[in-house]
Amino acid sequence: MKKFFKTLGIILLLIVISLGVFAFLIRDKISLTINIVKKYSNIVENPSSIIEDNLSLEASTDIDYKDVEYKNTNGISQTLDIYGPKKEVKGGSKVLLYVHGGSWVYGSKDIPEAISPLLDAFREEGFTIISTSYQLMRGEENFYKQISDVKDTIRWIYKNKEKYNFDTDNIGILGASSGAHLSLMAAYSDNNEFIGEDDIKDYPSDVKYLINFFGPTDLTTLNMDNVNWDLEQIINSVGSSKDEILAKYSPINYVDENEPKTLIIHSRKDTIVPYENAEKLYNELESKNNKANIITLEGATHDFSEFDMEEIMQVGLKMLLFVIQNV
Repeated sequence: MKKFFKTLGIILLLIVISLGVFAFLIRDKISLTINIVKKYSNIVENPSSIIEDNLSLEASTDIDYKDVEYKNTNGISQTLDIYGPKKEVKGGSKVLLYVHGGSWVYGSKDIPEAISPLLDAFREEGFTIISTSYQLMRGEENFYKQISDVKDTIRWIYKNKEKYNFDTDNIGILGASSGAHLSLMAAYSDNNEFIGEDDIKDYPSDVKYLINFFGPTDLTTLNMDNVNWDLEQIINSVGSSKDEILAKYSPINYVDENEPKTLIIHSRKDTIVPYENAEKLYNELESKNNKANIITLEGATHDFSEFDMEEIMQVGLKMLLFVIQNV
């Protein structure tokens, strides 16, 4: 009997130690969740703070490193902005890379001041936010160049890990619309594909997780009647190669069994990038045993000329929790 209690005591001791170790390992994640949700709750209680007209389009100026050149190809420079962490972190700063939208033709890496409260929620918990540029289409199709720009941004992050104290084991990427398409292509393609800058081509382009916000996953499904005139002319200019090019640069055709965890956010009301893009990607990822989540909106159009604020706020919270769960 004494031997039984002694054995039981040892087992209980091991359980207590294991629970202690587990609690120690996840303590930062618990703290991160509590702090970010608390900050986000403050925003939800005062949504007007992020949608006022005089604030929404102004570029955030709280940047630690602006216009950092990450590549220069044939005299064409591409740059990124670094919004550094607001507190010191051991083991490096987790990185969230933002890729802007704009139909591959428009847009810039400037992050609106309106969403700075969301960024600051992560920066105050030790994250680095990076917003990158890519070469916009000017009269001709250049998907390869744009994808290589995004991949080269990730490669640059790996190269400069020590200089900026990046935690390259925790890189996430968030893309909106065409920026989501480029993010998916950069993340799902192999490291040796879409090579741009020779100086950084040997660095990885791996990311841990990805957020696809209204992104085209199958370019053949795009409604060309609703896209802007510039993009329509560019796509039509490739002539008989159109179908081949659209298939070649569709993320759905790059999915294998080793993709980063993916959050797909899309609306049934999107008439430019049909909702089937979200469904097709989710099903393809699931069929190959990848981890994917899908969030469906009912009231938002692609350009957000129509949206439901309560729905958006709920999506925002789920997006924040997805990031926290995957770092």
